Amino acid sequence: MRVVVISHGHPRFGKGGGEIAAYNLYRGLDALPGVDAWFIARAPQKLLHLGTPLAMVAPREYLIAGEASEEQLVATVELGPDHDVARLLRQINPDVVHFHHYYKLGVELLRVARNACPNAKLLLTLHEYMAICLNHGTMVKTDGRLCYRYEPRECLNCLPELDDADVFFLREQYLKSFFKLVDRFVAPSNFLAQRYQDWGLPAPCITVLENGIVAGQRLPPRPLAAGESRSRLAFFGQMHPFKGLDLIIESLAGLPKALRRQLSLDVYGHGLELMQGEYPKRLKQLLEDHTDFVHYHGSYDQEELPRLMAETDWVVLGSTWWENSPLVIQEAYKFGRPVLCPDLGGMAEKVPDGQGGLHYRARDPISLRRLVQRLLQERTPTLNPGDPQDSHLPAEDTHSTKGTPAFQKTKRDTHSKGDTHPPQGTPTPQHGTPTFDQLIARLPDYTTVEAAAAAHHALYRSLGGSRPAPVARASRRR
Repeated sequence: MRVVVISHGHPRFGKGGGEIAAYNLYRGLDALPGVDAWFIARAPQKLLHLGTPLAMVAPREYLIAGEASEEQLVATVELGPDHDVARLLRQINPDVVHFHHYYKLGVELLRVARNACPNAKLLLTLHEYMAICLNHGTMVKTDGRLCYRYEPRECLNCLPELDDADVFFLREQYLKSFFKLVDRFVAPSNFLAQRYQDWGLPAPCITVLENGIVAGQRLPPRPLAAGESRSRLAFFGQMHPFKGLDLIIESLAGLPKALRRQLSLDVYGHGLELMQGEYPKRLKQLLEDHTDFVHYHGSYDQEELPRLMAETDWVVLGSTWWENSPLVIQEAYKFGRPVLCPDLGGMAEKVPDGQGGLHYRARDPISLRRLVQRLLQERTPTLNPGDPQDSHLPAEDTHSTKGTPAFQKTKRDTHSKGDTHPPQGTPTPQHGTPTFDQLIARLPDYTTVEAAAAAHHALYRSLGGSRPAPVARASRRR
């Protein structure tokens, strides 16, 4: 089987979770017996040779030029039948062309792939709601309220400068004309799948498969000094306004001084230096005003995560939008760290309350503050590694790829009918909060690169995306 994975970015040049997920899929597929994989990633023209729309960065890894905007999602380069990408696809002659996102690439690339490889199966992994929502694909209204459904008239109220609701309707029809070329959509969460179904994609055409991360060893809990509590929180990832780092800092700043002295919030984030407007100014001021408990370390590399997680008790998320499947949740599980999580979107689905971590009312700094206060005041003894009664740590690695589901279906979609999870806005129960040790023992499995690749390969085969005689691995390099 020959598979081409096409992504909106290459992780070598960008740190986003989507780019990492796409590249991990490519590497995982290429390691499977009988599978040959290629990786094509969008990049700014400045990273390519002058005047060329395609460049090789490694064997079977390519960059293509493009800068499709969030609003139109239209490619900014000529994509005719003689374009280098079309010629490359015809040369590879893949059985499967799998797109990870359409942002930056431009939806026209779907038609290029279909025309160049008419017999290949075409798949598209969805990452957020950019096709549905013109406010950065967040489904958050411009006045800050959450948006629960796509409706062109409501969109016009949100973005009145566009003058006419037909703009949204015509954009929808244009995008769906390209989405009709796709044989199967992949959603990393049930929540995301439901939002696209509500928008009009047929439910049978969407398969829920989680993205995979590189396997690793679960870490023991951080050793505690005498009388110390589990008081080290850490924020990992982009510092975009919708990630809610400002909400986290403001929430913790309101704790009583005696508790705040115990607390530490380590911020490992990137993107602040690239932002413009009032938000980065306000966030910088918050970081400067609260150096007593906030420690801003700047960006980090994936290779540093084991050491950074070892110094952390809780991973905290502050996102104020319907996130799909944040990579940091799986990374927290991988290293054995529970998550403090808003009860919203795919985050609530991926972090079962009382198992993968603890929920607080999304977008509510008081709710997060009360949760952290309860955790800091917890006096249940917490065992250190090597203590005789340390029963929650197994003798060997708690993670095994054997029997690990590539994805777990859940009913924690805060949007669908029959939901047993409290809707967004319902306060988290105040009593019976599990202890840190109980949460560590209950942490869900994460999805490895190998498990994700195997699940995607099975999906390709179910769609007929294979050929009788796979290419011999010794002669596959191009």
